[in-house]
Amino acid sequence: MFHFGPKWTRQNGYISLKRVSQSPGKEICGRPQISRLTCRRYRWAKVWLVMVLRAFWNAGAGLVYRLANKRSKGKGVMGVDYPSVWKGRTGFLDCDVNLHLNNASYLYSMELARWHFTAANGILWQAIKNRRIVVVGSQAVRYRHAIPPFHAYEIKTQVVYWDDDWIYLLHRVQDPTTGKQFAEGVVRGVVMKGRRRVSPNKILAEVSDGDMIDAPKEVPEVVKSFLDWDGACTVSMREAGKKTEMELEANPSPPAPEKLWARTWQEMKKSMNLP
Repeated sequence: MFHFGPKWTRQNGYISLKRVSQSPGKEICGRPQISRLTCRRYRWAKVWLVMVLRAFWNAGAGLVYRLANKRSKGKGVMGVDYPSVWKGRTGFLDCDVNLHLNNASYLYSMELARWHFTAANGILWQAIKNRRIVVVGSQAVRYRHAIPPFHAYEIKTQVVYWDDDWIYLLHRVQDPTTGKQFAEGVVRGVVMKGRRRVSPNKILAEVSDGDMIDAPKEVPEVVKSFLDWDGACTVSMREAGKKTEMELEANPSPPAPEKLWARTWQEMKKSMNLP
C-alpha cells in the first residue's frame, strides 16, 4: 500500500525512519494508480454520499411512520396541530474543537428533521407526485446550551404561521428526558412548481384530506422578529451588492490569459486564501 509520509522500517536489526516515495502500480485509497487529487475527490464524494443517504434515510423513516400511523380527524395534522418529533444523537464527527455539537450541525439536523416532517405528514409525497420542490428562503438560529458528544436530543418541528406564499417553521432542539432547550430555529420556506409558487393553503389542504386549515389570525412574535431581521438583511445585501458592483466597475478584473494553465491558475486563486 502507498504511504504519503514517514514509515518505520527494520533494517539489520535496527529500527530506522525513512520516507517512502510514490511508486507506479501501487494502490491509493484502495484503487491502483490514481493521483492524490483524485483520492481527495473520492473521499469528498463519500462524504457527499453519506449526507444524501442520511437525507433519504430520514425521509424513508417519515414515510414508514406515515404508513404505520394513519391520521385521525381528532388528532389533526402532524406539524400543524402538533409538532413532528425527530430524534438524533451527537456523533463525534458532528462536534468541533470545543467538544460539543458544531453550530453548523444544528442546521443540518434541522434539515434532516424537515425531511422527516415533510415525509411523515404527506408534503413530500405531494411534492413528488406534482413535481414540486421545497426551497428555503431564509433561516435563523438562536443557540442557548451546548450539546455534548454522544448525547441524545430531539427536534420538534411545527408550522407556526403561513401567508399567501411562505410557510414558517419553528424548530425546537431539546433534551428528550429533561426538556432542556438547546437551540431554536425559524425557517421560511416556499413550495415551487416550475417558477410558480404553490399556495400554502393548497398544500395543507392536500395533507389534511381536503379539509381547509385556517392560518393563525395573529403573526407570532417570533415570526415578527424574524421578518424584521430578514428585511434588514435584504436591505443590507442590496446595498453591499451595489457597492461591490461599483468597485468592480472602477477596478475591472484583468483579461483572461491565453494559456490554459494561466487561466486555470487565475480561476483557482478566486477560491484560495493566499497570504
